[in-house]
Amino acid sequence: MLSKIFSLKTIIFFIVLGISIFSYKYLITTKPQAKPLKVEEKVFYVNVVKTKRNNYTPTSDAFGKIVSSRSGDLRFGVSGKVDFISKSFLNGSYVTNGQVLAKLDQKRFLLDIKKLASETQELAKQLDIRKRQVKRFKSMVARKVISQSRYDNELILLSKNKSDYSRSKINLEKAKEDLSYSILKAKFNGRLSNVKINKGQFITSNEKIADIFSIDDIEVEFVVPSKVFSNSKGLIGKSIEVLWEGGTTSLKNIKGNIERSDGRTNENEGGGKLFAKINLKVNENNYIPVGTFVRVKYPHGDFIGLFKLPETALFGDKVYIVENKIAKKRTVDLKYKGSGFILVEGDLTENDQVISTRIPSELHNKKVTVLN
Repeated sequence: MLSKIFSLKTIIFFIVLGISIFSYKYLITTKPQAKPLKVEEKVFYVNVVKTKRNNYTPTSDAFGKIVSSRSGDLRFGVSGKVDFISKSFLNGSYVTNGQVLAKLDQKRFLLDIKKLASETQELAKQLDIRKRQVKRFKSMVARKVISQSRYDNELILLSKNKSDYSRSKINLEKAKEDLSYSILKAKFNGRLSNVKINKGQFITSNEKIADIFSIDDIEVEFVVPSKVFSNSKGLIGKSIEVLWEGGTTSLKNIKGNIERSDGRTNENEGGGKLFAKINLKVNENNYIPVGTFVRVKYPHGDFIGLFKLPETALFGDKVYIVENKIAKKRTVDLKYKGSGFILVEGDLTENDQVISTRIPSELHNKKVTVLN
């Protein structure tokens, strides 16, 4: 009985095994074959700009300071007591060339002039008499009416008369000069500062009374980077623009011309200093105060026959152009980098389509689609 059961189980086992093997082989032979995937080439979407060769004079901004190219101090040339002070002789006042600002007591100067004028006049008369006397004595010596020694003595007296007259005349001119030095006048059109004077005050000769600076000859001084300053000679004569807003006053589009440089760079300032004359018609109510800080637009020089591109177009020393929907690499030489743009020359021609989109990948020989 047991042997029959065992034989039946054996038969069932081999039947199941056979079915399993058959099913496995069937599945293997009927398995669908995977089709190879088609890899499509990536297309880059870009913006482009067309190239155009042109001349450029790019500008940069700098902070500048208004200065006066002409300034000085005011001093009396003689000592004395202050007798008169003009109402205009105040800090910040606008004064004109030759305007009287103050006077010292002039009594002693006028007395000196009166005394010396009288003395000089008298000596002139004496000199005239002596000259006529010498002329007459010369004739008398020729006729032997008087001796030669008498005539020689008269010549000595003539020489003394001449010397006395010349000395008195010089003293008179000096007295008149002292009188003029007792009057303080403006040296030129300008504004006053550091005024220190009071009526009745005793002033010594050459004592500083005030400062004056011209507002007819105002300049702007500004610092440019060392790289720009190295070409400062090429900037002389170039135009600049000054912009300033202060209080209720707004002065824009003020033109000027660079006239000179400081001649050296300053490490503390990070470059070199340039000076430009401002073309502003100045008067009492229309001027920029000296010492005011302003913004200056200055040129970097002239760049001839270059291509202007967005700075995003530059990849090292390369740019990419689009030819038949394919990006092509071109080598360029960077000549100037501005704010958001570059000036280049190199392997480019007019109307090339230069890619301006910043792409992190290598684009050479890649397909591109132009969006603009």
